[in-house]
Amino acid sequence: MDNRHESMQQRNEGRQERRDDFSKNREDRWDNISNNREDRQDWRNQNREDWQNHREDMWDYRFDRADEIWDNCGDRYDNCFDDRWWGHSGWGYGGYYPANPWWWWRPVTWAAATSFVYATAPPQPVYIDYGTTVVQEGETVYVDNKPVPAEKYNEPVVNLAINVEQPPPPAPPAAEGKPAEWMPLGVFALAQEEKGDPVMFFQISISKDGKVSGGYESVLTGDQKPIAGQIDKETQNLAWRIGDNIETVYATTLANLTQDVSTVAIHFDKDRVQNWLLVRMPEPPPADQPPKAPELDRKIPPANPIPVKAQ
Repeated sequence: MDNRHESMQQRNEGRQERRDDFSKNREDRWDNISNNREDRQDWRNQNREDWQNHREDMWDYRFDRADEIWDNCGDRYDNCFDDRWWGHSGWGYGGYYPANPWWWWRPVTWAAATSFVYATAPPQPVYIDYGTTVVQEGETVYVDNKPVPAEKYNEPVVNLAINVEQPPPPAPPAAEGKPAEWMPLGVFALAQEEKGDPVMFFQISISKDGKVSGGYESVLTGDQKPIAGQIDKETQNLAWRIGDNIETVYATTLANLTQDVSTVAIHFDKDRVQNWLLVRMPEPPPADQPPKAPELDRKIPPANPIPVKAQ
């Protein structure tokens, strides 16, 4: 914990100028992005230079937002999803887990995630970029510039979260050397793209059979609940709900959850979908290593949205 605190202090001390610059230019940058989004009907062709420039501007803004979130969060929420959190959440196992409290925070690579989930050769990663490669406009979803009825696209995704029983909490291996039943994908802050503090955090884990479990906490209200969902191994769509709430579903892909920053579609009901950001919270460095300020991976993911699943 001491190393964690020092690591975040190092980060804050070295980023003051960039924080000030982002705050000063935020409104103009966002207005430019919003105006381009409104004009996207004129340049849906992804091979066009103006589309590519828009996507680069969008991701540059998202990375700056993620850096802002890391700066603002620091180490203040490190007690979320540690060994004692699960024991006191009211739905995990009693007491606390006799495990590394940072086990649930571990990031995962695409190779590690797919070797855990897929029994056969792992597929190529599919990244969804909501708002650019997948765009919902009224009753139509444009997937890689191809129109699809919104119900046809959204219903299979939402069903992943609402038609699954609540899995058990994601426990670490009971003994050293014993195969794990769950793989943690990390801890994520949920944030709006433009601005605002993140007040909702998720720990997301996946099982070998593709079930999604983990925890949710609102640091504003103190609400703590389990999450439940699953992955469609064919399309790589992954969705979950909070507790028993089937009216709100969070959807992304497994590949997205291997990134430091990814987009997520929040389905508030059948007719209302919003695009938000999931920002991975940095894993603390090991106690036997010197503190090091965490750095965000700012590599833009490929633009390869999910094909629509045949009905």
